Amino acid sequence: MIVPGAVWNDTSGKPIQAHGGGIVRYRDAWYWFGEDRSRDLQPGTLAARGYRSTDLVHWQDMGRALSMTEPEEWKSQYGNKWQLERPKVFVPKHPKAGAKFVMYVHLDAAYKAAEVGVAVSDKIEGPYRLVSHFRPLGQESRDIGQFVDDDGTNYLVFESRPTKGFFIAKLSDDAQTVAAQTAFILAPLEGGTVVHADGLYYAIGSHMTGWKPNPDVYATAKSIAGPWTEFKDIAPPEANTYGAQSSALVKVTSADKKHTAVIFVGDLWKPQSLWDSRYLWMPVTLENGAMHLPAPQPWTIDVRTASVTLGQGTAPAQ
Repeated sequence: MIVPGAVWNDTSGKPIQAHGGGIVRYRDAWYWFGEDRSRDLQPGTLAARGYRSTDLVHWQDMGRALSMTEPEEWKSQYGNKWQLERPKVFVPKHPKAGAKFVMYVHLDAAYKAAEVGVAVSDKIEGPYRLVSHFRPLGQESRDIGQFVDDDGTNYLVFESRPTKGFFIAKLSDDAQTVAAQTAFILAPLEGGTVVHADGLYYAIGSHMTGWKPNPDVYATAKSIAGPWTEFKDIAPPEANTYGAQSSALVKVTSADKKHTAVIFVGDLWKPQSLWDSRYLWMPVTLENGAMHLPAPQPWTIDVRTASVTLGQGTAPAQ
């Protein structure tokens, strides 16, 4: 059972530290990478942590996938006010001998550098090492999201504040560079991510209110390149996405390829105690091009059949 808003412990009994994270499927398992906000992090160190699951419910802690201090070239310019946020791991589209797993992060300093950091590893669980940091497509980049299309093509989604919109950019086959702009969506949104289901591409994001929740919205397109529709609310606007901010959309396909479930992965941020920030995972409904996020409630999923069951147990107060 998944209980939105509850403390979600890993298989060792410790709260999962994967905030602002992303989920990637590799071979027979899912991997969840996110910001490690543990209270025992050493001052000046920021980290991403990874977890592994075969059922999307029970998560094994794989440890800190990336742990780093501020890039040397930033120290004199920005001091120690730097950020490592929203880690997303990509599997190369055509893995070859020696291919690396690639982690993108929002890497920033006093929120002025506005870059992505690229780290690589020989193993999906890490450890990852930073190999570059830059502004993708020459644009400022803050919140990042990921999308892997059905053919394995990898895309980086990133918010670029000066443009008042966000980009969907195709990655190179080895996923280590941003190859080309695929789409630009003129909407000032953060927490962006994309999923392909029922013959449509869905892009979602939240408005720019920092840690404060707001009504997340979605748009659709028949092609990843667009054109994209106007944005609509994913839930009743007065609910403010039930206190959550979007981080990922996870598609689960049944073993016989006949059924699909899409899961909204959101963060319930606690700015004063980030280590205790919770998660809101809920299956969305898709019908006639509309996406709807139901009110939080306990639910279960069978990943073999991609079937979900809502309303078992008691959800904690938000």
